[in-house]
Formats: sequence, C-alpha cells, structure tokens
Amino acid sequence: MSESNKNPWNSLEVAKLIISLLTPLLLFWLAQIANNSIRASEIARQLEAEKARKAQAELAELQRKAEARQIAVQQFSKFIYERRSRASLLASALKRHSKAPIPESKTEIIERKRLYDEAFFKWNANHQANLLLIRQILESSEYSNFEAMVEFRLVKNTFTPLDECLTKAFDASIRGQDARPILEEYKCGELIQRSLDCGYAITDQLFKLSGGHGSADDAKSILDQRCP
Repeated sequence: MSESNKNPWNSLEVAKLIISLLTPLLLFWLAQIANNSIRASEIARQLEAEKARKAQAELAELQRKAEARQIAVQQFSKFIYERRSRASLLASALKRHSKAPIPESKTEIIERKRLYDEAFFKWNANHQANLLLIRQILESSEYSNFEAMVEFRLVKNTFTPLDECLTKAFDASIRGQDARPILEEYKCGELIQRSLDCGYAITDQLFKLSGGHGSADDAKSILDQRCP
C-alpha cells in the first residue's frame, strides 16, 4: 500500500473538511446580506411613507387655510352686497314715493333708510378688519393694491357718492319734495350698478387668490378693466 493511501488526510478529506467548516460561514454571510437588504428596503419604505404623510399633512393644511380664507372672502362679500342691496331698495322706494306720495310709501322709505343705515354701520365697523383680511389673503405685510382698490374705487368713488345721493334724496323726500332730480343728478342708478360690478370683481378675484389660483398682478389687471 502506498504512503498516500495510508494517510487519512488525503485531498478529498481535506476538501470535505474545509467545505464543512465554510458552509455555516457562507450561510451566515448570505443571511446577513439578505437581512441587510431587507432592513434597507424597510427603512426606505418607512422613509417614503413618512414623506408621503408629511406631504399629505402639508396639503391638508394648505387646503384648510385656503378654505378659511375663502370663507372670509364670502363674509366680506356679504358686507358689500348687503350695502348695495339696501341702497337699491331705498332708491326704488324713494322713486315710488316721489311719484305717488302716500303715508304707506313714506313709512316704507323711513324703514328702508333705517335698514340702509344699519348696513352702512356694519360696513364701517368691519372696514379695517376687512382690509387686514385682504392683506392676509395676499400674504402681505404691507398695504396692498387690493386694499387701495377697496378704499378708493369701491368706497371713495362708489359708496361715498351713493351714500350722499341717498341721504339727500331721503331728506328731500320726507320734507315732501321730489327726490328724483337728486337721484338723477348724482346718477344714483349708475352708482348702484357700479357698486355691483366693482364688488363682484373685487370679491371674485380675492376668492380666486385665496384658493391659490392666479396672481395678484393678473387680478389687478382684471380689476383695472372691470372696476376702473
């Protein structure tokens, strides 16, 4: 028998031994790679989920703020339309009383003037708050073009002369005079229509801006046309 055959640690046995020793290590190494890959995938999934949750929360917050601003614009719109509607009703009553003055029509103009004065008071009591609301909608810390439009185009150029017209016409009417010449002189009908046009244009653009649609520059350009 040869010397190599007598040696129990021939090459085949050595290979078997090495394989038996390395197999657990290889399996452990492969398991670690698999575990690391799984952990990395789980971490990535968690990060994506967290990112999605944050994005959803931010979107929900933006929607909440937009809805709050739009509700505020709707409230502002009510002040404008209430004052305009009361003015229209008072002017109509003054015309009817001038055509056919009777005690009932005089009672009507007195009541409508009272309601108009209430709308006038509400507007002035909330005027500054409404201007600040506009600034908030535009996310501006400074006096804005929109505030100037409300103060000058809507108030100074529309509501103020309309109020003067209705007050003088009412005073003449309760003294038994014809109020129609005053209404015509001050162009009361045109002022009432302008208050509607300007009021709608301003609130329409504010509502769009409050929802994130359009820009302040575009809105100003539109208002220059619709409420000069």
